[in-house]
Amino acid sequence: MKSIFLILAGAVFCLTQCDTQAAQITCAGVLGNSGEQGQTLVRFGPVPANGLGTVYDETGSLWDRGGDGVLNRYALDGRLLATYKIPASHVDANDRIIRLGNNMVLDIAGKLYKLPLDAAPGTAATPFGVQADMMSFGSVDGSIAIAVLSQDRKSWTVSLFDPETKQTTPLIDGPLASVQEIELMPDKGVVVQFDGKLHLFRNGKEVTEGWPRSGPGGRLQWLEGYWYGSMWHGTIRRFNADMEPDPGVVLGGGSGSFIGHVDGNTEIEACRGLAEIQGNLFAGSGMYGILQLLDWSKDLQQFQLIRRIGAVQLCQGLGINRQGRVWYNSGYWNWDDGPASILHDCTSGGPSRDTPGIGQLVMLPGDNFVAPEIRGGHTQIIGGPFAWNVFITDLKDGLTTKTGLLNGSAVYMNGKIQTLITINAAGDGETWRVDAVGKMIADLGQTKLETQDPVKEWTSLAMKNADTLLGAGDGSVVEMTRGDGDIWRETKRWNSWQGAAASAFGAKIYITAEAGNLWVSDTEYHRVLCFGLADGTLRATFGTGQAGDDLGHLNGPRAIAARESRVVVFDSGNQRIMKLVLGE
Repeated sequence: MKSIFLILAGAVFCLTQCDTQAAQITCAGVLGNSGEQGQTLVRFGPVPANGLGTVYDETGSLWDRGGDGVLNRYALDGRLLATYKIPASHVDANDRIIRLGNNMVLDIAGKLYKLPLDAAPGTAATPFGVQADMMSFGSVDGSIAIAVLSQDRKSWTVSLFDPETKQTTPLIDGPLASVQEIELMPDKGVVVQFDGKLHLFRNGKEVTEGWPRSGPGGRLQWLEGYWYGSMWHGTIRRFNADMEPDPGVVLGGGSGSFIGHVDGNTEIEACRGLAEIQGNLFAGSGMYGILQLLDWSKDLQQFQLIRRIGAVQLCQGLGINRQGRVWYNSGYWNWDDGPASILHDCTSGGPSRDTPGIGQLVMLPGDNFVAPEIRGGHTQIIGGPFAWNVFITDLKDGLTTKTGLLNGSAVYMNGKIQTLITINAAGDGETWRVDAVGKMIADLGQTKLETQDPVKEWTSLAMKNADTLLGAGDGSVVEMTRGDGDIWRETKRWNSWQGAAASAFGAKIYITAEAGNLWVSDTEYHRVLCFGLADGTLRATFGTGQAGDDLGHLNGPRAIAARESRVVVFDSGNQRIMKLVLGE
């Protein structure tokens, strides 16, 4: 009862205070969730999982996995139409989806399942009771190719599977020592990748004339007369029926293809599979279940990304520059972009970020940024402009790397040395020397936040002034000054203002400081608050204190960033980024 009272009291406070404040915060739209608001908001499950490939049906729907254990159905404009239950998969490298007649057939964690196209939302896929460690994208006469690994894990069998009869028919005479990819041809020939080459089998026998051959890449797929394969750097390659480049790279730029830069998109890294929609319009399944609509340009002989379908499932850090570009994970959106806009100018230089991706960003005076990120299980420092050519610490340089330092970042001057501090949830941290453009120069050693009373979880940091560090922990703003050895010690702590119980933060908050303002994202009370940084006076609020999914409400806001009068906040319960503007 007490918690209910506090929530209601907080809501009354927000509404009352907004009427008397000179400033106000208004919503300027949504980024990162193609469903935008209300019932059509895209929802992913809590645990990230890669896409399955995608299916387009005659009703105009696209299907793909939306988080572990979740299958989503979308309209082409990005609205969520329905969600279904599928088995969880902790090893999803070979998971796939195909449509056969009136059913979706899914290969999840080495087993086959089906889901009727007309199933009611919330329906769970049912098992066939058939093992399939790999499944083809293609089908012939309602049957698919499956590959099964023996119990001793030493050999594979490749068969044709009929979902109607549940019968299997061998496609290859005898077992194979290895299977990396399989795809079924229209004549029931099967192409199998092993030993780094593609091998063709017809009538059970391997074709040796002109084979084996090199292929277009991973997730081998025969689609509308062409072979497609994917690679890192957002690369998709197209080959003709004779397995010759036609023209080769059609999206992104694979490693070693040439010296230079080709636009890629980390959200379609190692594309999970394609579907033709109509004419020159295709859909591609990407990392973490993000779908991309691709337009085929006959003149350029390339794909161009035109729409992002999905949500913002996890977000530990955001950034915004004076142009209004909003940095998320590995690229940016422009301020005027809409809910289904693609992520622009993604970073190059290796695999996409490990979840949850980039930590709290710090904007530097020259409008570059610096932040920690997780890559390959290690914390690295990323910085530079909002563009693909950022600076990323090279692990081979022998620089110290730590893990788990994503719970707060700030930059301060230690004499003439511009210093980045990054901390974990416990307040243990590392300091780094960074230059004016955001490049990490040296690891300066460990540091720690020392408080009068323990803080269970830190979420974010900000600088109040040159000598005062602000930390958000356990629903309070903790003010600290620097002592010897870069140890920051608490001098003040506050979680309420004006002395009223109604004007208190919830149990978890996130902060950022910009242009004389302290911005607080209050997760439990579903609101964003703006205070004067110097005196702590409340200037404006956004949100009613109650969760909602329209453009006037928030649901569990977390990471927040501000630049001048523009603010972006990760609306975690709605899996979107809200654009807010402070005005008089």
